[in-house]
Amino acid sequence: MNRNKEACHCKNITYGMIEDAVNAGCTSYEELKEKLRFGTSCGKCQDFIHYLLRDIKESREKSF
Repeated sequence: MNRNKEACHCKNITYGMIEDAVNAGCTSYEELKEKLRFGTSCGKCQDFIHYLLRDIKESREKSF
C-alpha cells in the first residue's frame, strides 16, 4: 500500500494516516471519521474509506 496516496482529497487524508489511526485503536468507521474528519466536504471518499478500513483490519488479523 502506498501510504502517501490520498484517500480523501478534500481533507488531504492519506492511506497512511488511516492505517496509523487504525493501529492507534480506531476500530470502526465512525471512530475513524471522527478522528480524521474526512467525508465532511464532498463525501466522495466515504465508500472507498469503508473498504480501505475493512482491508486494513483484515490484513492485521491475517498477520497475527
